[in-house]
Amino acid sequence: MIEEQALVTRIESNQVWIKSLQSSACGGCIQQTSCGTATLAKLLPKREFALDCDSDLNVGDCVRIQIDDSHLILSSLLLYLLPLIVTLSVVGLANTLPMLETWLPEISLATLLLTFWLIHLFHAPLLVKFSLKPLITGKI
Repeated sequence: MIEEQALVTRIESNQVWIKSLQSSACGGCIQQTSCGTATLAKLLPKREFALDCDSDLNVGDCVRIQIDDSHLILSSLLLYLLPLIVTLSVVGLANTLPMLETWLPEISLATLLLTFWLIHLFHAPLLVKFSLKPLITGKI
């Protein structure tokens, strides 16, 4: 599990809006490439987002949130492997048609850029709703 501290900024019905607390020590730390806290701090940069929570929290409370490591791996596969698979599939299909053979580099680049653009458009619902599910584990 990757842990991070966050601040409760507002509460609406069963949703708690949180904002990540940036750790000032992460910038000078040697371990920041393999540290879970630094990774989560990069994922949650100075923006608010809502989490479902049944706990009794108040605005201004400092809470501990966690993300499962397997969800982070799934997100990485979605962001890095999916564009490659789509691009190679489209180029493979285009290679079977003789009239498109001279356009393969352009087709591959256009497919890769289109896939990245679609992931960018739908990254919030895809990642936060389906794979990155932060959990509030308690007050600090």
